[in-house]
Amino acid sequence: MKRLPKGFGSVQTLSGNRRKPYAARIWDKNTARYIYIGYYATQPEAIAALTEYNKNPYDINLNGATVSDMWELFKKRKFNNLSNSGIGVYNAAYKHIKPIHDKSIKDLKAYQLQAVIDEIDRSWQTKSHVQALLHQLFDIAIELDIIQKNYAEFVKIGERPQSNIHKSFSKMEITTLFNSVFSEPWADTVLIMIYSGLRPSELLQICTEDVFLNEAYMIGSLKTKAGKERIIPLNNKVLSFVRKRYNPNNEYLISVNGKKVLYQTYKEHFKAMMKRLGMEHLPHDGRHTFASLADTAGMNKIAIKKIMGHASNDITEKVYTHKEVSELLANVNMI
Repeated sequence: MKRLPKGFGSVQTLSGNRRKPYAARIWDKNTARYIYIGYYATQPEAIAALTEYNKNPYDINLNGATVSDMWELFKKRKFNNLSNSGIGVYNAAYKHIKPIHDKSIKDLKAYQLQAVIDEIDRSWQTKSHVQALLHQLFDIAIELDIIQKNYAEFVKIGERPQSNIHKSFSKMEITTLFNSVFSEPWADTVLIMIYSGLRPSELLQICTEDVFLNEAYMIGSLKTKAGKERIIPLNNKVLSFVRKRYNPNNEYLISVNGKKVLYQTYKEHFKAMMKRLGMEHLPHDGRHTFASLADTAGMNKIAIKKIMGHASNDITEKVYTHKEVSELLANVNMI
């Protein structure tokens, strides 16, 4: 590695078999010791972190480092890799822990974190976001040798409540949708979601260039930048609908007058169509229905996870093997 400028900081290669073996560190004159600003999978990532630090240095008093200090570090490390919605989630979570913003993180114990969580009069999901943020802030403090134990691990938020918001389309309702594709211009989109497991927002994001009609699959993405692109096999029952929607002159598969359809606009069309058809459903019920149909049909569990984007090892390349596509197609055509 090329020698770094004096005072710039250094990259240390850690021993052992580590997922992130490169430590970016700076020399703190006040304490006469190195302060670690992060751990990285590659040397260039560690150097990039040092470069970013030197552009906008931040001063951390290790003895009195606060939750707010950890938050500033968290933003510098994470926000560049998050979507706007992801950033919004963490910003909202941070507001909920306002009572401990200025508390020294080394003085906080599990019961104090639990008290903050218990005072949040919001949904289980909100508390889960706060718990996740606390966990990551304490992890940063451990990396900096400020604390030895992550007390956020001991915070309890209870079991996730069962949701009754979403319900599957019945067989009769699915038949009605098929019979309505010529009279209802959005009926085909609901059927595509029912037989693909796509979220409405994901369907609206499908680009025309990512639709492969001859091979009967599309490439879809998860809702965050961190989410990886995945194969969406096209069930024979809806392949013709995708073919009809496909227009190489449009950027997006679902377009109106060549323009992308916004989720709010789609939601309004969906609601009006449900009313005309005498149904009571939400846009996400198509994805919920797919999960139910797949389970009933005995689809391969791994295939279901891959199609719905729940796989533990996400697909990261746009080049897929013919075998993988054909296997997913065989599974999806079981429903």
